[in-house]
Amino acid sequence: MTRVLLPLYRPEAWPAPLTSLLGGLRELFLNWEIARWKVSPQDYDRAILVVGDALRQYSITGWHCTRITDVEIAQIVRSGMQLPDGAMLRRRIDALVASGQLPVDIGDRLAAANQADESNRAGRLWFCFFPPHRAGEHGIGRFFRHWGGEALYNSHEDDPTTSPILCAIGTPCVIEADVPVASLASGAGLAMKLIRIYLISRGYETDEPVEHEDKSVRPIAVDCIRRVIRHPDGDFMELTGCATWRRPPLTEQ
Repeated sequence: MTRVLLPLYRPEAWPAPLTSLLGGLRELFLNWEIARWKVSPQDYDRAILVVGDALRQYSITGWHCTRITDVEIAQIVRSGMQLPDGAMLRRRIDALVASGQLPVDIGDRLAAANQADESNRAGRLWFCFFPPHRAGEHGIGRFFRHWGGEALYNSHEDDPTTSPILCAIGTPCVIEADVPVASLASGAGLAMKLIRIYLISRGYETDEPVEHEDKSVRPIAVDCIRRVIRHPDGDFMELTGCATWRRPPLTEQ
């Protein structure tokens, strides 16, 4: 199904049906922010669900920060992004062993010590729906330093044997994709951020964050992949802001 791309931070470009819906709910949402006693939680929750449901027809552009090999880049460009889990990590490790990039004993260590099947990681693809540089080095720097993703490097980044090996595999990349809102775990979080963006565009002032991060619980189809941006391409440097980091990313060593 083709979905309309929603420019999340450009409310002036939102489709008319969406702005009309928000206009009709504007007073309720504004009161929730500045005079909460005027709005019942039940009415607010119902309105959030209405907006969340309306958003399911759209896609929003997101960025996934990672470190992957040329073979893995080619697979994403050819087939899209699959949901990670322990079995997928094992296949990726086995492929590196078969290609001679990992010794067998190291591959076994990596397969035995990881968090890939934990409930907060398996079956989830995380994206930030704002330019990644806004998260800074503290927010995204680690994603680029070790191959295998957070589910693997969490168990190895301080290991004197496995950490240097993982740092020497692959290329830091940002995967840019138009993610269907319907594939996100819940539309409520996005709906609340979108409402706040809408109110700000109408003169409401707030210090509450509007940057949205979320997880897709469905694979990202190949026709949703815009591009895989590699370090040190200019767009990578601009998107991440890594030139000013204390520890800039490194390509294969």
